[in-house]
Amino acid sequence: MKSSELFTRTFKQAPAEEVSKNAQLLIRAGYVYKVMAGVYAYTPLGLRVIENIKQIVREEMNAIGGQELIMSSLQRRETWEATGRWDDEVVDIWFKSKLKDGTDVGFGWSHEEAIIEMLKTFLSSYKELPINVYQFQTKLRNELRAKSGIMRGREFIMKDMYSCSVNAEQHEAFYQSSIEAYKKVFERVGLGENTYVTFASGGAFTQYSHEFQTICDAGEDKIYMVPSTGEAFNEEVAPAKAPALDSQEDQKPLEVIDEPGVIGVAAICKQFDLRPNQTTKTMLYKADDGTVVAAVVRGDYDVNEDKLKAVLGASRVRLLDEDTIGQLTGAELGYAGILNLPDTVRLVVDEACEGLVNFETGANHTGQHAVQVNWERDVPRPETFYDIKTVKEGDRHPDSGEVYTIHKTAEVGNIFNFGIQKSKDTNFVFTDENGGQQYVHLGSYGIGVTRLMGVMAENFSDEKGLVWPDAVAPFRVYLARLGDDEAVVRSADTLYEELMHEGIEVLYDDTDRRPGEKFADADLLGMPHRIIVSPKTVAADQYEYKKRTEQSSTTVSKDDLKMLLTR
Repeated sequence: MKSSELFTRTFKQAPAEEVSKNAQLLIRAGYVYKVMAGVYAYTPLGLRVIENIKQIVREEMNAIGGQELIMSSLQRRETWEATGRWDDEVVDIWFKSKLKDGTDVGFGWSHEEAIIEMLKTFLSSYKELPINVYQFQTKLRNELRAKSGIMRGREFIMKDMYSCSVNAEQHEAFYQSSIEAYKKVFERVGLGENTYVTFASGGAFTQYSHEFQTICDAGEDKIYMVPSTGEAFNEEVAPAKAPALDSQEDQKPLEVIDEPGVIGVAAICKQFDLRPNQTTKTMLYKADDGTVVAAVVRGDYDVNEDKLKAVLGASRVRLLDEDTIGQLTGAELGYAGILNLPDTVRLVVDEACEGLVNFETGANHTGQHAVQVNWERDVPRPETFYDIKTVKEGDRHPDSGEVYTIHKTAEVGNIFNFGIQKSKDTNFVFTDENGGQQYVHLGSYGIGVTRLMGVMAENFSDEKGLVWPDAVAPFRVYLARLGDDEAVVRSADTLYEELMHEGIEVLYDDTDRRPGEKFADADLLGMPHRIIVSPKTVAADQYEYKKRTEQSSTTVSKDDLKMLLTR
């Protein structure tokens, strides 16, 4: 393509409100156009990058038996109701609307239910399984914070794949093959060395999942890695063993003190001259089976609801409201604790509390706190202590005993194992070889295509601009013609035609701008290879060549140039 035919142009500055590097660079270079916060349009340059990423993903999905399709963005209310995801507490109302005839519809923020609904029409026998389908689709998220450019958008392009298997073994085989396929995708786009498979929470999809996290300074996630093995965990689910406390002090007499208005760890520590790790937090929850639970962690930690759900075997837990807490404990919000806890409440205590001596807890009476509390003497020691805390710096991996190394990352892919639960919810069954009815085993597999583009813009860039890898660059070559001398024009035009004929994509800057502007654009746009044709190169029957990743250029013959571009 010739620059004179490209409607976009570069800018010296990005919009002032853009704080993320990826958005600044992509807007300045003319790859994206900002529609509103978290919503971007993609120009011909940006679309080329997206299509190159999609093609890599498509090839790897096809290699493991994926069949490409595309679903609708509008979905029927009944489709979501089957799995309980029409509920406003589960799915934001932002994704719902009504047609003119009053029909309720949802916008396709996810397609699990819609895919199942369609596949039920075609699949009925074990002979037709396994089946794995995928699509590239625009998705929506009601993000409160949309300040990370295309890395965290309210609208984005995603590859989502869905697998249907006859049993757990067949599903697991495909699940593992998808992990390997994802690794190949990230290798091919240049992010393989910095991308890790992590254990993670399933959120609104399922209980647990795996995520693919790429180390990125602009990422909003953290992964906790075991140094010796490279095993990595998302912050949401990382198993954590707290550093041991020196608890050699003698037990002191229990004191229950009236201190109305002293609520929260910071206020308690100040009032009683304690460290946070000498206090406890007690959070009261109700599980989906109706069990009321007191989740207790040390004061320097937070309760991890995903871990709590796992301990309880619950799919959902919710904090009790202030009125319910008052009815249950007889105390106002902020005074719940282990002491005087009603017998009807199940106690789940974090392992970091096991070694506490002379600790603080709420007394379950308004305005009262208990200090110098000790296990067995003042409160029963739990038979089992659990890991229900959110991991933090300095914690150890329980099995290896190693202190985690922590990395800032961005999520670029995820996979979910649904088992047969969604099939039960939607009555998705097949006839087995014995004529019986069995539920289909399901999985879901996502890659954020535009998010991946944003992560690459963050990681593959420098102070001058973008540095695209060959595999995804919109053009492999930036060809700049300096001056309008007839011989220069003829040489540049000829090289452009020859390279294009050989299948080498070229952005040919045939404009009459100054050399400095063209050099700056070459760096900003980030094509892997730059070629300069000038009166000097024409006189020497040579071309000036530079890789974007190198500092200096060299002069080469046409044959050597083509060899550099084709190897």
